[in-house]
Amino acid sequence: MGAEILDKLQEKVEELILRLTLLEEENKNLRLENATIATQNEERDRQIASLYEDIAAKDKRIQDIYEIITKDS
Repeated sequence: MGAEILDKLQEKVEELILRLTLLEEENKNLRLENATIATQNEERDRQIASLYEDIAAKDKRIQDIYEIITKDS
């Protein structure tokens, strides 16, 4: 009787260890996926910042041209 209980407990412990191992592997994979996404987001943020800088420079150039045109008028 006591041996059966110990066997069942041992079986349950082994199941839990296996489940924990699988969850740890899944967690590791999710962390890698998150790191990849974070890197992609950082690159997109840099691209967006660069586009804003380009837009600001073009806007400044347009303002300069407008001032030249209106100044001569």
